[in-house]
Amino acid sequence: MFHRHDHFNELLHPEFLRIERKRVGIILGLFIIGSLILPVLHFLVPNLLRNFLNQDQFIGNLLFWWVLFCVFELSVYFRLGHAIKNNIQIPKKILLLNILVEFGLPAIVLYHTIKFDYSLLILEYDGLMFYFLLLMLSAMHLDFKISLGAGVLAGLGYFLVAFWGIEYLQPEQDVIQLQEIYTMRSIGLVIGGLVAGIVALEIKKRVNSYLNSIEEQKEIESLLGQQLSKGVANELMVKRNEVVGHKVVGSIMFLDIRNFTVMADHQSPEETIEFQNAIFDPLIRIIEKHNGIIHQILGDGFMASFGIAVKNENHAKDSLNAGLEIMEAINHLRTDQKGNNTRVGIGLHSGEVITGNIGNEIRKQFSIAGKNVILASRIEQLNKTFKTQFLVSEQFVETLNCKGCFDDLGEVQVKGFDENVRIYKVGENCSCSEN
Repeated sequence: MFHRHDHFNELLHPEFLRIERKRVGIILGLFIIGSLILPVLHFLVPNLLRNFLNQDQFIGNLLFWWVLFCVFELSVYFRLGHAIKNNIQIPKKILLLNILVEFGLPAIVLYHTIKFDYSLLILEYDGLMFYFLLLMLSAMHLDFKISLGAGVLAGLGYFLVAFWGIEYLQPEQDVIQLQEIYTMRSIGLVIGGLVAGIVALEIKKRVNSYLNSIEEQKEIESLLGQQLSKGVANELMVKRNEVVGHKVVGSIMFLDIRNFTVMADHQSPEETIEFQNAIFDPLIRIIEKHNGIIHQILGDGFMASFGIAVKNENHAKDSLNAGLEIMEAINHLRTDQKGNNTRVGIGLHSGEVITGNIGNEIRKQFSIAGKNVILASRIEQLNKTFKTQFLVSEQFVETLNCKGCFDDLGEVQVKGFDENVRIYKVGENCSCSEN
């Protein structure tokens, strides 16, 4: 993050490295374009760039500094790219070297041009435009001090070269007036750096705000992800301001660990937590593997849904496969993890439910409600009556359209429902791949 009080030993934020790399790329692009245009212009209009371009010594000096600068900028560009790609941290003080080189080149070019052209004309337009272009790009450093320092370097460089040029050429014009003009232009460059610094400061605030919001969102998602399923966490984030519920069709699963209370009474707290983690860890992974979402984890079970928080046309098949894999995992725990007495009850039902974020501005919970949720819970409890572990409703079987997997246990009276409900037991060798 960009801090309000920066130090040159501070490590640069990765986003800052990307901005700095783009700034260096722009300078490189401008220099390469300029390198291609100048020879063409001189060839087409020989008198436009004056006779100093015909002097081999000047061309040699200019080419030397030009190539040296381009090589330096290229090395900076690729170094930044390497740091970004490999997540390498770079201290801010490296920018000081960039500034010194970038604002030193114009002074060198102006010096050689005045020396070989025997004229101060280069100071009128080309030199100023060169400096102001670099000053505008200095705002991309997003650092007020650096932009102001660039303005001071630009003003100082222009001032020293101009006054040296006056002494070297001894022009016939009014020297005092020339000195005043070049002094005012030098001050103008410093002011340009000041303005660039103010712009950089304002942009920096915006970038800080943006990065803060991203990091806060990541932190919230991380915290929610530890307490909730990813799907529920995303649903809370996307629809956090909604107060209206939605009707959604999906599958609801209830799971209960049998005899958990009796087991917990005969274990230490450490053993109870260890047992819960050992059994819930694979079950949670199975639910998420089959596109399900766990809404609540209780001490002895959980409620999960398929195709509700996240739309899924194959919610019935996914929930059945998740239940079958859970049964297989429980059998593994029973034989290999000293879970001899571990049994579960699973109830599955498909239908329309009401979803929404329930609560207030302090605490909200993504909830599913309706008679079909209650019916799924009642079906799970019927496992005790039928001495089974995995029961589903007739509506679930019809949704799945795969009756070969199920054994009809007949109609039963379910608490809270006027009509009887037909219940099916899931076969041990069930393997249904139809939608």
